Amino acid sequence: MMDRSARVVLVEDDAAIRQFVTLALEDLPVVVRACATVDDAVAALREAPTCLVLTDLHLAGDSGLRLLEMLAADPPLRGPARLAVFSGEAGAHIPDAWAALGVWQVVAKPASVRALTACVEAALAGLAPEPAPPPAEPAPRGMAAAIQTHFGGDQALYEAFRAGARAQFPADRRAGVQACQQGNASALRHLGHSLRTVLGLLGEPDAALLAWALQKAAEQPGVDGARLGQAWQPLDAALARLSA
Repeated sequence: MMDRSARVVLVEDDAAIRQFVTLALEDLPVVVRACATVDDAVAALREAPTCLVLTDLHLAGDSGLRLLEMLAADPPLRGPARLAVFSGEAGAHIPDAWAALGVWQVVAKPASVRALTACVEAALAGLAPEPAPPPAEPAPRGMAAAIQTHFGGDQALYEAFRAGARAQFPADRRAGVQACQQGNASALRHLGHSLRTVLGLLGEPDAALLAWALQKAAEQPGVDGARLGQAWQPLDAALARLSA
C-alpha cells in the first residue's frame, strides 16, 4: 500500500483548479489538503507537519502573499514546509520580495501535470529547483495539445477537468454580469485571474487572453463601469461558446 504520510497544502480559491491539482498529484505518495482561503491553510498547517505549501497569490479575502508573510513571522506554524507560489504573473522567476519570505519555487500557471509533480517530488526529496528554468512552452491550442502539454497525455483527466469547468461557466457568467452592474472591479479582477488559468488549461489561449485583459483592466486605478463592461463582454461571449 502506498505510504501517504507526506502532506501538501494547496491554497487556491478556484474549485476547478483545486480539483485539477489534486487529481494531478493522486499518484504521488502525498495527501493533498486543498484549501480555499488563508484561514483554511493556517488550520491545515496546525493539524500536522507539511512538506510543501503551494499557494496562489490572488485569493478571495486575505492574499497568498499575506499567508507567506504569516509563515515568515511564525516558523513553528510553517514547520518543515517548502513554500511554492502558484502564479500566472512571474513565470518561473522568484522576485526578491518573495525569496525574502522563503519562497523556494514558482509553478507558473497554467501548470502542467509534469510541472506540479516535479515540484512535489523535489519537495519530498529536499531538492532545490533547477538553476535555470526550461524555455517556456507555447500556449497549447485545442484539446489534443492541452492534453499533451498540461495533462501528461491523460485524456480522462482532461475530460474530467473540462466537464467541471463547463459546469462552472454559467455561474462565472452570472458573477461577471453582476460585478459589471455593480462596478465591482475587485470581483472582476479575481474572476479574470481564475478564468485565465482555467481557459489556458483547456487549450483556449485566445479566451485566456481575454480573461487576462479583464484582470488587467480591473486592476487600473479608478476604472469605471463602462471600461469594465467593455473588457467583460468578449470574455462572456467566449464562455457562452464554451458552455454550448
